[in-house]
Amino acid sequence: MNLFRGSAYSNLLSVAERAPLSTAKTHSLLVPLLQGWRVPLQEFNADELNRALGRVDPARCTLAYAQIAIDCVVLCRTSEHAELAAQAVRRLAGEGQLQQFLEYPAMLQRLADALGRIGEPGLACSLLADVVESLIAQMAADRISTEQDAEQRLGRNSGVRLTPVHIECARQCVLARSLALHQRVASQVLSVALDGLGSLVGGQRGRAFMEYNYYAGMVFAALGEADAALRAWQRVFALPARHVSAISIAAYKRRALLHVARHGTKPKLPPFFASAHARTIEGHAAAYVALVDVCCPAGVASLAPAVAKVTEMRNVLQNDENAGLARHLLHELPAHYIRRCGSVYASLHVERLAELIGFSTHPLAATRGREAVDVVGALVRYIRDMNDPGVALDESAMGVVVRFMPVRATVSSLPNSALLGGGGAGAERQWMEA
Repeated sequence: MNLFRGSAYSNLLSVAERAPLSTAKTHSLLVPLLQGWRVPLQEFNADELNRALGRVDPARCTLAYAQIAIDCVVLCRTSEHAELAAQAVRRLAGEGQLQQFLEYPAMLQRLADALGRIGEPGLACSLLADVVESLIAQMAADRISTEQDAEQRLGRNSGVRLTPVHIECARQCVLARSLALHQRVASQVLSVALDGLGSLVGGQRGRAFMEYNYYAGMVFAALGEADAALRAWQRVFALPARHVSAISIAAYKRRALLHVARHGTKPKLPPFFASAHARTIEGHAAAYVALVDVCCPAGVASLAPAVAKVTEMRNVLQNDENAGLARHLLHELPAHYIRRCGSVYASLHVERLAELIGFSTHPLAATRGREAVDVVGALVRYIRDMNDPGVALDESAMGVVVRFMPVRATVSSLPNSALLGGGGAGAERQWMEA
C-alpha cells in the first residue's frame, strides 16, 4: 500500500521511506528515479513541498531530500517562496550526509545550477557557503574515520575535493558584491586546501579547477589579499590543457595587472606551461603585454609612458572589467619607480626625485579643475604613505631630501590595503572592476 498516494512526490517518498531498512537497495531504486527526474509541480505549492520535505529525513535519505529542496529553489518566484527554499537548503546542509552524494554526484551539480539561477547572488552565495562548509567538514571527517580503508578515503591529506557547489559558491560570491560574504567565503571555503578534483566534479575537470581558482582570485583581490589572489590566478595555469580557454586569458590579464602593482616586475607563466599556449594567450592579451612592458622599464624612468598607456587602454580595461585593478596599478606604480632610484642614488632632493620619475604626470599630482596641485607635496605624502623602511624623508631648513636606506625594502613591508582603494560600501561597489 502506498502511504503517499495523492502526493506529487509519491514515488520519491515511497523509496525514501525504505532508506533506513536497506540503503543499498534504496539507492538502486532511487538513483534511476533521480536520473530521469522532472519537477512534478507546475508552480510553487508551499503545502505540497512542505509535506514532502517533512516526510523525508535528510540524514537518512539525503538524495531524496536534496531533490525536493532543489525543486523548491527552481519553482520559487517570490520572497516567501525563497524563504521556504532557503530553509530546505539550510536543513540539507546541516543534516545531509556526504556519503549519499557519492552514490549520485550529479545531484551536487543540480543543486549548484538551481541556486545559481535563483536571481539573488547574496542569498545564493550564503546558501552555497552553508553547503560547502558542511561538505568540507564531512570530507575531512570521512578521511579521519576511514583512515584504514584506502578505497573509501576521499583524499590523502585534507580529504577535501572540489565539487560543483565550491565553484558556484565562489562565482556567486563575486556577483554578490558583499564584503561580509567575501570574508566568509575566503576564510571558510577558498582557504581550505584541496586534495584533488575527485569524482564529484563531472565533465571537464580541468576547466572546473580553472574556473574555481579564477573566481577565488577575484574574491581575494576584492579583499585586498594580493598574494592570495596571485596564487589563485597562478593555479589557473597549473593543469595541462589541449587548448587555451577564455578563463586562462582573463586570468592572465588580471594577474598581469596585479603582479606589476604588487612586485613592480613582469609576471611569468609557469615554466612547464606550453610555449604555444603562452604565445596564444599573449596574443589575445597583447594590450596588457604592452602595458606591462611600459610599466617595467630598466633602471630610473618616468611614469609618463605608463600613465599614458593606461589612459589609452581605458576602454579595453573597462570592457574587461579591469578598471579597478588598473587604478590600483597606477596607485602602486610610483613606489616601484622610487625604489629603482635607490639603486642609483643614495639620496635625492624631493624636487629632483619628482622630476626623475615624472610624478607631475601621475593622477595623484594632476591638476584638479582650476586648482593646481603641489606636486612636491603630493610626492612627500605618497612616500610617507608607502611606509617603506628603505625610503626615508629627511626634512630640514634646506628642504626635503629622500634618503635610500641600505635596508632592502620589500613589498611585503607595505600595508596590504584593499586593492580597490578605500573600504566599506565604496570598495564593495567597485569590487567588480577588480
